[in-house]
Amino acid sequence: MKIGYIGLGKMGLPMATNMRAAGHELIVHNRSQPKVEAFVADGGVAANSPAEVAAQADVICVNVPTPEISLEILLGTDGAVENARDGQLWIDFGTNGPDTARTCADAGSSKGVGYLDAPVSGGPGGAEAGTLAVFVGGSESSFAQGKELLDIIGGKIEHFGPAGTGCIAKLTNQMIIASIRAANAEAFVLAVKNGLNPQQLYETLMGAFAANRCMEVDLPNLVLPRDYSARFAVDLLLKDLGLALEVGRQSGVPLIATAQADQLYQEIRSKGWGDLDAAATFKRLEEIVGVEVTVPSSE
Repeated sequence: MKIGYIGLGKMGLPMATNMRAAGHELIVHNRSQPKVEAFVADGGVAANSPAEVAAQADVICVNVPTPEISLEILLGTDGAVENARDGQLWIDFGTNGPDTARTCADAGSSKGVGYLDAPVSGGPGGAEAGTLAVFVGGSESSFAQGKELLDIIGGKIEHFGPAGTGCIAKLTNQMIIASIRAANAEAFVLAVKNGLNPQQLYETLMGAFAANRCMEVDLPNLVLPRDYSARFAVDLLLKDLGLALEVGRQSGVPLIATAQADQLYQEIRSKGWGDLDAAATFKRLEEIVGVEVTVPSSE
C-alpha cells in the first residue's frame, strides 16, 4: 500500500517509521525539509506538497498540531483535495474540533474519498512502541479501510461513530489530564509545604486510589528531576482545552473543572512557559508557594 504521511514531528515520525517497517511504501511531506531528507534516506519518497502526496498515495495520513494546519493541508491551495480520487482514504491523527473533522469528511466525500478523524494519545513513547490509544470517527467503510494501518500504530483502537466523534473522544482525554495535573500539583505542593518527602508520597499514592497515569509519568520523569522539557507542551494542551470548551458551549454542557484548568494553563503560558511540558502546573504552584517538589538533598 502507498501511504502518504504529512507531518513528521514528535508523534508523526515514529508513526510513519512503523508503517514503513510494516512493509508499506511511504510518500512523505513536512515543512521542515531536513526531517524529510532523514526519513527518505532509510526508505521512502519525498513530496513537495500535500497535492503531490495525494497524487501518489492510496491513504493520506496527517499529523499536525492545529485544526487550521489540517484544513490547509487537506483543503487548501496545493492541498490533498486537488489530487483526491475515488477510493482514497484520509486519516487525520491530529487533535481537532469535531467541526474540522466534519468539514474534511464532507469535502472528501464529494471526491469519493473516505475520511477518519483518529487523534491519538500515548506520547512519543507510545508512538515508537506502536501502542497508542486511537480515538476514531468516520464511516464503517472508512474504518474498515484504515484498520490495517491503525493496527500498526495503536494498541487500543476504538471506533466511536461518524466523523467528529473521534475528536470529541480525544478531547475528553485532554479535559481529564488537564484537571488531574492541576490536582496532582496542588497535592504535592501542599505536602512539601508541610514537610513531607514527595518521593515517599509518590510511592505511597501510586499504590492508593489516587494513583493516575499523569502522576506515574510526570513525577519521576519531569517534576522530581526538575526537567519540564516538553513531551506535550502547554500551548498544545491549551489549544485542546479551547476546543473542548467550545464543544461544551455548543452542547449546553457546563465544563467547570475544564474551565478552571484552562485558566491555570493560561496563567502558566502568560509566564512565558507555553513551550514547557503540561506538567508545568507544578512549576507555577511552586513559584506561588515558594517550595520545590524535589527529593531533599540529604536523601
